[in-house]
Amino acid sequence: LIPPDNISFLAERGDLMENRIIELFEENFGFSFKATTYNNMIVAIRTYDQFKKKNEDFFSFEKRETVFGHLRTYAIERQFNDSAFNPRANYSVSMKQVNSYKHKALCIETKDFIVNLGRTNGAFKLLSPSSYKKEFAKSNAGLSMQLSFDLSGEYPVVVESKKYAQITYGYKFEDMTHLSIVLPSDNYSGSEYTVNLLADVNVYKNYVPEELVEESIVALKKNLSDEIEKII
Repeated sequence: LIPPDNISFLAERGDLMENRIIELFEENFGFSFKATTYNNMIVAIRTYDQFKKKNEDFFSFEKRETVFGHLRTYAIERQFNDSAFNPRANYSVSMKQVNSYKHKALCIETKDFIVNLGRTNGAFKLLSPSSYKKEFAKSNAGLSMQLSFDLSGEYPVVVESKKYAQITYGYKFEDMTHLSIVLPSDNYSGSEYTVNLLADVNVYKNYVPEELVEESIVALKKNLSDEIEKII
């Protein structure tokens, strides 16, 4: 049996670790990250909708839904990828191979987090489970659970593994139904903390000038056209 004092200590330690993870979450996903995320989604969704309408004849075939999902995902991930090279960007991106079939997932990285993004059926839902997501989520167990060595300096330094978060969105009738940044539990059973980005839309709208939004849409449309050529 664990003595009552030890139980109390472990509970307090658990609360402190949980609070610290949420503090890291808020530090990494501040206003600029939230605004960038919102505007990236606006650019991608507008581009996708406009491209779909302009090519209605091509998309009249019954199997169009398969192509629609691919193009929407491509538009969103391409926009996040391209915007990461903006000098103002507060994140980096990489493509990581995540299974033996050589499937690659877009990973957004901040100072303390690795982030995946995708569509979900609800604002508080996690992305569909997979081995790599569950493995990433294990790092959310506590601040001292997973350590590694940083060899970039003169001497090796012990650093903590990055935590894991997700950007989730919903799409229906040419509109976003939700847009959230989610902190999964370490066992990937649910979310520990969620921020709803659609609650402060007016705050984020003016972060990127409208002319830059339109320029991004034009560039992304060209990329979608190139992607269609690959599909057909």
